[in-house]
Amino acid sequence: ITNHVIQYTLCFITLGLRDAFNQLGVAFPSKGWNLNWNCEGKSLTSCTIGIVGLGLIAKGLIAEIRKLAPDTRIIYTVPKHRRDFDVENKLKLEYVAELTDIASQCDVLLPLCSLNKSTEHLINKEILGCLKPEAGIINVSRGKVVDTDALTEALEKKSIRYAILDCTYPEPLPADHPLWKKDNCFIFPHYATNTMDVREKLVTDIQPIIEDHYGLGHSDARQKAEEKILRYDLAVAHRLTAKYDMDMLVWNHISARHRSGCLITPGRKMWGTINPEDLEFSSSNVTADIIHEAIYSARPDVKAVIHLHTPAATAVSCLEEGFQPITQDSAYFYGKVATYEWDGVSDDASEKPALANAVKSVEGCNTLLMYNHGFACFGSSVKEAWVLAYYFERCCETQLRVMQSGGKLRRPNKMVMEKAAEASYLPEFAPGAQEWEALCNEISFD
Repeated sequence: ITNHVIQYTLCFITLGLRDAFNQLGVAFPSKGWNLNWNCEGKSLTSCTIGIVGLGLIAKGLIAEIRKLAPDTRIIYTVPKHRRDFDVENKLKLEYVAELTDIASQCDVLLPLCSLNKSTEHLINKEILGCLKPEAGIINVSRGKVVDTDALTEALEKKSIRYAILDCTYPEPLPADHPLWKKDNCFIFPHYATNTMDVREKLVTDIQPIIEDHYGLGHSDARQKAEEKILRYDLAVAHRLTAKYDMDMLVWNHISARHRSGCLITPGRKMWGTINPEDLEFSSSNVTADIIHEAIYSARPDVKAVIHLHTPAATAVSCLEEGFQPITQDSAYFYGKVATYEWDGVSDDASEKPALANAVKSVEGCNTLLMYNHGFACFGSSVKEAWVLAYYFERCCETQLRVMQSGGKLRRPNKMVMEKAAEASYLPEFAPGAQEWEALCNEISFD
């Protein structure tokens, strides 16, 4: 299904840029032709494509565009905490935080996001008003992502060049809806998957999809392969924690999402001895389960969590002022540290909502500083979470040394720290991007 939607959308992009739908029935001039005749269209190579969302269809579409036009400028936006730096680097994408900026720069705007409360009417009057008069919009996602009334008005005023709609809201549009009569609006009957191949696959793929979700049957092979990788990374993370003196005998815990739960630290084992097969699906430590489940519930994008009681970070958790990002290394954590008041040993499931709310209180945070307790770092992978934890402990140690010196603290310029924080998550500097392979080479399970 995904590939069919990608191919379908790619056709629309090319046809829209070339204004091809308006050329249907236009006869080639028998005389008077010159080089300027009917050449207002743009090529795929010379345009800027704006994409909202970065799911399977968006990534697949971008990959196909890169095959045809490697230098096409492609800009995209997602919430900051959902940025994928590896994909940005691989597919040569530019991240633009504000949707209004995406709209003002692109030649064609493609909402490729899912429909939920935050994306309903995401493409509204303001966004459509930012589009250039020669720009167009293509919607193959969900009709309600686009404000139909605002789109109708924009097409009526010809403030945008065209709209290509594979879906509408409502669907179907009433027979007397004004969009049907717009010569710059091209409506298709939710047609992206209308091929016999897809219809057959919709039937034959139902069983594997169910099996894949529950880890059953022949699709379990992929789940097992993923589990093997996660177990390796988690075991490496445990041993690295011990190697760098960040462990606390058999206590604390690291986890990674898998299937409907997570793989997590086994109890009663020294971290320097943990092997891939030792990781468990349920911890023998109720505190571990509560903390990790709370973070995962608050942040669906988080794939790994590490909770530690390292000396420096725990000392900082006891300070009234808490963590202070005062060095270049702390740019990873600038504006990304949430805090939580210690409420005793986390052995009561009723504490989960409070922990989850603490994580939600700082949008896109990567660290939870638990006052008088310790901290947790979390990210999109085990390597990201572990490397963040290493640098957080290091930054806390630096903070304590500065305080111990008795000298007057020199705080970094706010604008400089903001830029450093943004640069720290560029693909080449993102946590674990450079370090993880080298760190894995330090660990042997022989």
